[in-house]
Amino acid sequence: MRGPSRKTEELIAFARQLLEQNHPMTLRQLHYAIFSAAKIDYDNTQADYKRLSRATTLARRTHRWGELHGLRVIDGIPHDWIIDELREAERVNVWDDVASYMDSVKASYRRDNWHDQPAYCEAWSEKATVLGSMRPITKELGVMLRACRGFGSTGMEGQIGNLFEDIHKPITVFYLGDHDPSGHDIERDIHRRVQEASGKDFEMIRLAIHPDDIRIFNLPPQLIKTTDSRAAGFKRRFGVKAPTVELDALPVEELRRRVRTAIEDLIDFDLWNRQIAVQQVELKSIADFADRVKSLPQVPRF
Repeated sequence: MRGPSRKTEELIAFARQLLEQNHPMTLRQLHYAIFSAAKIDYDNTQADYKRLSRATTLARRTHRWGELHGLRVIDGIPHDWIIDELREAERVNVWDDVASYMDSVKASYRRDNWHDQPAYCEAWSEKATVLGSMRPITKELGVMLRACRGFGSTGMEGQIGNLFEDIHKPITVFYLGDHDPSGHDIERDIHRRVQEASGKDFEMIRLAIHPDDIRIFNLPPQLIKTTDSRAAGFKRRFGVKAPTVELDALPVEELRRRVRTAIEDLIDFDLWNRQIAVQQVELKSIADFADRVKSLPQVPRF
């Protein structure tokens, strides 16, 4: 059986190098990262995207084979380094026994550090494909993360409207979307609709993508789609020959840096650290209670 070609081996090695530095990533984010780096023979084409898909599939299966046989495979890629937000499994929470449930209780409690903050914020993305890259930051900082998945639904505007209606402090939404006619109109549209649904004016700040990002990060520019009904407004705003680019093209480390910086700029850290101190006391009480419950006689498993 023939092994992978030298070109495929080179692609796998470089993909692994990028993923080691910044994982997890989606396949599309990895595609743009390889192209923008301009270190190997790789273009922003559907053919090379499919080549990357085949190469990473081989590398992930190779890594899994090594795990099953207790071997370290140098050219393998761990499965969880590449994420697929559209195929995430869902399962109801279950536990083996009360003791394992109490361990979960100890680990799951988290105080809302935003409760007494002077502001409230959320992070919204046009696409679900970048949620995996943003989630570590929003989870750490306790911020709501949403995906519009194109133009937001009526259900989405109503759900957010109900929430925002009861928030009595300045609200800021950090938005990430494509730099193209639809990407900018999605931002404008959902902003207007949620303001109407909530009866609240709030600030929406675009964190990505900006026109200058194309030059700064060597992102692959694309032409404005002439079939896009929103193209005329985009051309008036950015120029007749303005390039467009997808959100997935922005380097993951830059995406995370922008999200973290924007959120942390709103935080009053004196109040924040006070909440953390209170949480430590509460966690100690929860842990003590959990340990007492775990020491009670348990129903044996059959």
